[in-house]
Amino acid sequence: MIDREIKARFEEFSLSGIKPQDSSVVIPTVSGTRFSRYGTHAYYFLNFKTQKATCVKIRHRDIIFPGLKKLAKANYKQHQFLSRPRLLFQSYHYGFNFLEQIMLMTVPHTVTEIGIGKFIISLWSYFGYLVIDLKQKTVVYRMMDENDENHIFGSKQWHEADSDSLYYMTYSLKDSLKKVSDPTEKVFSRILKQVILTSDMKEVWSGYFADYMHDILISKNARYLVACELGRFTDKNKNLIPSKALILDMQSKREWIVSVVANAAHAQFDPDDPETVYFSNHNFQFVHTPLLDLFKKGAYSLKFLGPASVHKFRLTPEGPKEMGAFNEPDLFRLTNFHVFKHHGQKILAAMGAPNFIFIADAEHMRLIKKIEVKNPYPASYIGTFTPSLDGEKLYIQTTRAFQILDLTSGKPDFIRNYDFNHTCSNHMMASRNIDW
Repeated sequence: MIDREIKARFEEFSLSGIKPQDSSVVIPTVSGTRFSRYGTHAYYFLNFKTQKATCVKIRHRDIIFPGLKKLAKANYKQHQFLSRPRLLFQSYHYGFNFLEQIMLMTVPHTVTEIGIGKFIISLWSYFGYLVIDLKQKTVVYRMMDENDENHIFGSKQWHEADSDSLYYMTYSLKDSLKKVSDPTEKVFSRILKQVILTSDMKEVWSGYFADYMHDILISKNARYLVACELGRFTDKNKNLIPSKALILDMQSKREWIVSVVANAAHAQFDPDDPETVYFSNHNFQFVHTPLLDLFKKGAYSLKFLGPASVHKFRLTPEGPKEMGAFNEPDLFRLTNFHVFKHHGQKILAAMGAPNFIFIADAEHMRLIKKIEVKNPYPASYIGTFTPSLDGEKLYIQTTRAFQILDLTSGKPDFIRNYDFNHTCSNHMMASRNIDW
């Protein structure tokens, strides 16, 4: 790995009006400016104990530019002449042009806490990730070294507290780019484990699995590791190719690939049973967006292929077995879902476009109620949400506001508006990391 300190602006503001509690929330967004809807990364760290918050702002171009040489090299291994300018004039996955592709690869996507006041922000699929130290007020851009220049990181990392280690995913960009012309092209993928203190690294798994590796998680009993791809590729007949989820039994060393969910981008283990896991089926695909519309919206066009769903699997020594699914006719997009306890009941909360939260009984996978999130701006929509640590509230980030919503009443306790649009189709997190 190569570390480079990146210039960032740390802005602090008050959270007066929120009841003090021993928790924090981290929200990665892309913030609009007067001249661009996509010009600045803005990561919000809300400390409810101190009732203070920090916004860490980084120029988007400072994240993009260090990887362009590597991107050109992976793309044009045999054609080095004018390799970087060539990037501008070709088509990429989903029919994207270069601007759409680079926006997708470099958008902030997930958060991983790694110590007191320290968090990792993972990008969607690029050559590095960001390490934020709120106590020292520094940002380090940790990038692949020259030996791994063809590989890029997946969208998520997993921190194992007992060994203070990170599990992360990489895949071959060169293989991935071949899929532009042939969606059936195989992509070499890896799962690696790195001890943070010593930087010692070992390979946990490798093989031909998928690109756009999107989620990674390990069960509480440390037996099962699950990794999901983003997918959303179509075959020659324009039908969606089912996404794949890799399941590793780290005791028996057996592995399975589940490929029955149309868009299994994310997973979550059951809060009570470490051998039950839930997969999301977003059930939409990206659509090429005209350049002017892209600048206006700061987001991609989507084509829904039917309602979304969440699928429940039991992991056994003989392999995964599907136990049920939650779906509703008007559940679309489903960027986020969570399974947690609320007043002793295990519930599933799923986000649906444009401004709905579906609450279901996680045992029987049946709807309890649907909450409409009221936004202070008519054109705003939900980008991400997460439950509070006690399961009483939902923290919700829309494109124009942060809200704390009471789960019982369905009404907001707190709203903080933003001056500019915030693109936040990603994953926020609630944490006990508050000593900063």
